[in-house]
Amino acid sequence: MEQLAETQYGKAAADTIRAWRDMIEASRKLPDRAKLERTNDFVNRHVFYESDIVIWKQVDYWATPLELFGKQAGDCEDFAIAKYVTLRLLDIPVQKLRLVYARARLNGGDGKALQAHMVLSYYETPTSEPLVLDNLIPRIHRAKQRPDLFPVFSFNHEGLWMEGERTSSSSPTARLSRWRDVLQRMRQEGWDPNLATLSAQSILSWKRAKSRPSLASQKAGKGKYRSLARKAASSRLAKKAVKSRPVAKMAKSKVKKATKSRFSLRKARRR
Repeated sequence: MEQLAETQYGKAAADTIRAWRDMIEASRKLPDRAKLERTNDFVNRHVFYESDIVIWKQVDYWATPLELFGKQAGDCEDFAIAKYVTLRLLDIPVQKLRLVYARARLNGGDGKALQAHMVLSYYETPTSEPLVLDNLIPRIHRAKQRPDLFPVFSFNHEGLWMEGERTSSSSPTARLSRWRDVLQRMRQEGWDPNLATLSAQSILSWKRAKSRPSLASQKAGKGKYRSLARKAASSRLAKKAVKSRPVAKMAKSKVKKATKSRFSLRKARRR
């Protein structure tokens, strides 16, 4: 992924991708709240806000995380999507995450003018008050602490919910063409369709491919393995013999008697 970012966007983009991956690896064992804070802080600090018309020469464009970190600039949808994907890679269940399309009163104004906005919400339980991850406000707040936001609908990879509804009303990819498009571009970049992992053939693979060992090293490895296997086998047999000595001594007389009886039985048959 770093190589792809550097090829398409330059060294600064590759450095951002490297820092992003390091943050994810360092946060895997943390509790959910710490994962939320680190993710929210990382994306907000490493990306500048800019409109789609300036970045992509389009009125509305939803960028993948690779595109966002490559350009190092995006609008609210791009911030929210990058946080969503990051938390999925940190094993946060998809059921706890929703991208929320809302109307926002910007700059703390009390006027009636509202602007389209998108944030990411985290639900500890299906009925709990969500936590809001936003690029406008650095800190994470509960929904009740954000009276400037007026949600319209929310969605994730599995469903779409109109505000006030508890059941999904339709398929998000069927209703939201831009969501469908950004998921398709993620697949082309190598993401697993459910955003839980990266595919085995992904260009974004977390593990570096191991170099193939030479023929000489393979033979040396096989010889070493054989010698170790022989030593292990001999030690196992030795231990087995040591453990079985008392039993062998006790059964020695019985074995002799059985052997004599077999010989006598054979002689009787011959006669």
